[in-house]
Amino acid sequence: MRTLLKPLLLLIAGLVVTRLAALVVSRQFEQGSEASDEFRRMVCLDGLEFTSRAGGLRSADVGVVLGSAKVDLRNAVIDPAGATILLENTLGSLVLNVRDDWAVTVADVIVGGGETEVRVTSPDELPADAPELRVSVITRLGGTVITTGDGGM
Repeated sequence: MRTLLKPLLLLIAGLVVTRLAALVVSRQFEQGSEASDEFRRMVCLDGLEFTSRAGGLRSADVGVVLGSAKVDLRNAVIDPAGATILLENTLGSLVLNVRDDWAVTVADVIVGGGETEVRVTSPDELPADAPELRVSVITRLGGTVITTGDGGM
């Protein structure tokens, strides 16, 4: 019994230190609020739900490592010049909710053993002056969904 106690305590201490380090990294990366036209969020070993209410969304970065994130942009207004979003997902799940009246283009999809699913309105069904959202996705051994619905993994 004593021989198992020391490794068990070391394991618990290691998990606590890892979790605290993940929280510090996530907080360091965080910029902007729900009303900001530019924001950054990162989640590591945790979950994140973020709803943007930006009045002129221009850019955003969202990172997930061994966690999950749901980012809802349906209450945001895109800047007249359009908006650019970078999604990076490593060993996690990430859902990006967008409005169905936006022209969403997904570029540079790099999938290393993961999956990226895009469920948005076809450009043929949108007016020529639809707000433009450009999304770059990097998914590594995880799942990313970009959807006009509530979405989910």
